[in-house]
Amino acid sequence: MYTDIGHSLFLMSLSSDGILHLEQEGKGFARVTLIRSFPYTMPDRFISVRTAEGREIAIIQDVKLLAEDSFQAVREELDRNYMIPVITQILTVRKRGSEWHLQVDTNYGPAELVMDNLHENIQPVTESRWMVTDNEGRRFELSDPEQMDVRSREYWKKLI
Repeated sequence: MYTDIGHSLFLMSLSSDGILHLEQEGKGFARVTLIRSFPYTMPDRFISVRTAEGREIAIIQDVKLLAEDSFQAVREELDRNYMIPVITQILTVRKRGSEWHLQVDTNYGPAELVMDNLHENIQPVTESRWMVTDNEGRRFELSDPEQMDVRSREYWKKLI
């Protein structure tokens, strides 16, 4: 199944070994990569499709407009390359010296975050979404803290 985005027909698929391929207007491209133009604010829009050499060959305006086969391949590739755990619960918050220690649950399991400077390590993306970066450079997303349990909301209010 081909997808018409703008004036270009293309099909994206994953090979059995997990390599993303693009077929565009009769030409095949092996080992293409996907780069989000706006990874935090518009993660599913304006995705650059590049050859193995880094040359841009297409832009996906919105992944939701893709045919199902291409959508699944693109979604799997983006999820693999842009894995950002989502904080689902804040279990503990402790300050030790100049460091903040957080125990959290994420959609990938439990994690411990250590941060020196909350102002620099917790950045708003939208009104109800934040990127949290620990001292090791690991990024976590916290979305809509009002939907979290009471204890998590109380901890979150301490942090921001």
